[in-house]
Amino acid sequence: MKSLVVKNGIALGLFLALVVGNAFAAGKAKDLIGTWNYEAPYAPYEYSTGKLIFTENGDKVEGKIKIGEYEIDMRNVKVEGDKVTFGAYVEGEYIKVDATVKKNSLTGTVSYSEGTMEVTGEKEK
Repeated sequence: MKSLVVKNGIALGLFLALVVGNAFAAGKAKDLIGTWNYEAPYAPYEYSTGKLIFTENGDKVEGKIKIGEYEIDMRNVKVEGDKVTFGAYVEGEYIKVDATVKKNSLTGTVSYSEGTMEVTGEKEK
């Protein structure tokens, strides 16, 4: 009987950890939703500023990168805690963005075939 109580307690603990963890991640994802103005000062001029637009589609986060009049779909958007990662094809080149979100600011790196560069962003109000 004691073994059953311990097993049920462990199962309940794991279940609660998953629920709380998912709720926390969902809360962080909600903080991400919206439009962010980004700067990548070492990128070629035409790509050095733009917008990151994050939306919710059911329980998934999706997004677009807007550079001037062009919109590029984000791929494989993942939100874990205060971290967000995604990829995109820019003129045939796959880039990967790894960033940390704190309140209304974003800092991270963009990786591509030539190396990495810094990216920062501020959320529009």
